[in-house]
Amino acid sequence: MVFYRSITPIKNVVTQLPTLKIEKSTANEKSKTIAVDLPLIYQPPLESIVSRALLLFYPNDQQSAFLPEFRWFYRSWIEMMKNESTLWRTDIIVYANEYTSVFKQLGCVYERIRLDRKENAQCRVFPYIRIKDRSSKHKMSSQYQIIDQQRSQRMYQYLRGYGYIDSINTVFEFNSTFLMYDHVLRTDMDCFLTENFARYIPYNNSVLVGHGGYSTEFNSNRLKRIARDMDWKYADKNGLGSTWYGSPSIIYHMSDYTIQAMLHLVRNEFTTPEREHKLGVMLWPEWHFGVLLLYGGHLAINHIIANENLRILLASKLLDQGVTSKDQTDIKKNLRLHLHCWHGDDPFSKFHFKAGRYKAIDPSKLISDTSASGYAMRMALESNAMTLDELRQNLLSIKK
Repeated sequence: MVFYRSITPIKNVVTQLPTLKIEKSTANEKSKTIAVDLPLIYQPPLESIVSRALLLFYPNDQQSAFLPEFRWFYRSWIEMMKNESTLWRTDIIVYANEYTSVFKQLGCVYERIRLDRKENAQCRVFPYIRIKDRSSKHKMSSQYQIIDQQRSQRMYQYLRGYGYIDSINTVFEFNSTFLMYDHVLRTDMDCFLTENFARYIPYNNSVLVGHGGYSTEFNSNRLKRIARDMDWKYADKNGLGSTWYGSPSIIYHMSDYTIQAMLHLVRNEFTTPEREHKLGVMLWPEWHFGVLLLYGGHLAINHIIANENLRILLASKLLDQGVTSKDQTDIKKNLRLHLHCWHGDDPFSKFHFKAGRYKAIDPSKLISDTSASGYAMRMALESNAMTLDELRQNLLSIKK
């Protein structure tokens, strides 16, 4: 039987609030007349039991590109858990084409949801067939998958050439794998969890959204017009990223609306040359098919905020932080929870790492480096130097 999530009342944790206050929210929902700054995250009481899931899509057919990223994310997961309460559990959930030897060597369990709040943290793999590989009569690949056949066929028809559709569709189709957790983090693999992630969670029934670097005056106005065409509401929020942290039910809801928006956009707002990637980055940053997922999320989040008044907040200083800062105090003093590799050549650069340009760096010399750049570099280099079995043994060494 799936366990039920426990909700910690906000009144029990008021004294534990951090001083970080960077979002506007409504203090009095009845009158809606007083706008005040409210914190986005808090440290729950020491006796709190917290369960979290990290949602990842892993394309097995692109393993040479994505295995290095999965290894360093896995390594940062272990590092984060060293600082976690003994009562917390944070699982990695991977949706992948196959249960390959990589996952087996890392100790990932297959087709097993969390049933016990006390079970040790696990990497959990669930089988998923990518949109591009589906047929018109596609069937479930997992007992925990729920497929909307009509939508699946429409995605195959219109979005099978868009490589990022699976990263959001897995959240929509596999909600039964994560709705039992208190909080989930939907994230890419080219990311790192920090020590702060081990201690801070969003308020119950809220979602924090990271930063997306796509917004310009042109596409903001265009997306607002598109929302009117769709008869959707619009909350005038911009720069919304694809990293979401918080309520699993709201994140599932967001994934549903995001796919709806992507299907509308691909059919009505992009030409055939754009959909076939023939223009490259010619129209970036004004209007670019490559960030269709971000445009879809933009429309979905704006509509949900304005239409349903759910607490979805931009956490642009907590999530999706860069990995090039040399400031030794930045991660700790600003409560950075999650680092993301942006495009660029400054260290840490995921492109330079994959090209082998950091091989001469000794990761042991970076242990005292608490900058984003140094932390990301150490996690990546250590994950590369370890065998998969050694990474697994590091996980097993965490006793709770």
